[in-house]
Amino acid sequence: MRNLPSKASSRIALNTSLLTVAIGIFFLTINLREEVLLQKIVAIQLVLPIPLFLTSTLAYSKIGYRMQIEKWDTLGWMTFILGYAFLLNVIGILIGYISGIVVAMIFFACSWILAVIYSLVDITYNKSAIKERLCKDILFISIQFVFGVLVVLGFF
Repeated sequence: MRNLPSKASSRIALNTSLLTVAIGIFFLTINLREEVLLQKIVAIQLVLPIPLFLTSTLAYSKIGYRMQIEKWDTLGWMTFILGYAFLLNVIGILIGYISGIVVAMIFFACSWILAVIYSLVDITYNKSAIKERLCKDILFISIQFVFGVLVVLGFF
């Protein structure tokens, strides 16, 4: 990995921004749509991004100054993807409650299409990233499908 302190710094900044969004959505939901929290699957996804983004931030902070960074990088991206997927799930579920199932499905489909486009662009620059991008996209889309789409469709 090149320029590790720069990578760590940018990932920490992104995590901090998303952590702020997660906390904001948590408090908005409590104040505006508290009945949403009666569904345990939604409540769990509403609170989990907070410790996940914090852990990702801490892991990426280690990348900035440690010699052995592979496990920290794995922990950082794994907790980031989980937190990010759960955060988007909550947004999609709230969209489903407020605007309807069709709009929520468009939201989820758009997030999947853009994730795949992001991966394709990454792969065009680095062919060896195929396996990594495939794993990340499968994890992200699976979490969104099971804990987002299926919730909006009423399976949970």
